[in-house]
Amino acid sequence: MAESAPLLRVYRFTPIEGSNPSLSATSVWVGLFLMVLVLCSGCDNKQENNIQWQLPLQAPEDAHQSDSNAALPEWAAAREGQVDLVFLHKNTARKSVVSVVKGQQVSFQHWKIRVLGLAQGLRIKSGAFLDDKNVHNAAAFVELVRDGKLMYHGWLFQEFPELFGLDNPSWKVWLKDMTIQPVEEKIGSLSSAG
Repeated sequence: MAESAPLLRVYRFTPIEGSNPSLSATSVWVGLFLMVLVLCSGCDNKQENNIQWQLPLQAPEDAHQSDSNAALPEWAAAREGQVDLVFLHKNTARKSVVSVVKGQQVSFQHWKIRVLGLAQGLRIKSGAFLDDKNVHNAAAFVELVRDGKLMYHGWLFQEFPELFGLDNPSWKVWLKDMTIQPVEEKIGSLSSAG
């Protein structure tokens, strides 16, 4: 049977004449330690390449959120109708339903509520709001003021009310129901009034 090569070779250092043998061994270990440190420090200088999924998460801008500068589309402002809004006081768990006719201001427990626009089926395409009758997503553009402070200015949606609308530590407001007056009725009522 052939003898296998040794896995570890031990080298013996021959002391130099007039030197301290324990000092030579210490010098070797210190040299090895310094060499390892130099090699490892080169790893720290390597530039980090972040992969997309490793980057910190940032929520995309939500077109549904409240915006005091939000523009109301002309078609939504031209619609007539009425909405029922639910006001939930979170501290007491008390719900109240408030009916508001578009264009009128209603007061309710320190609230001033105005409905500025209506959509039968609101959808967003390339950042623009469109009224699509094929989409089941009724929405009302509202302005909610409490104690003189603007609390919400934007769209409230009938579908998924838990996701959109005013949500602060004390109140949650959402759209419960909406009735839009057909354009024909509006034209008929104008001609009969004249």
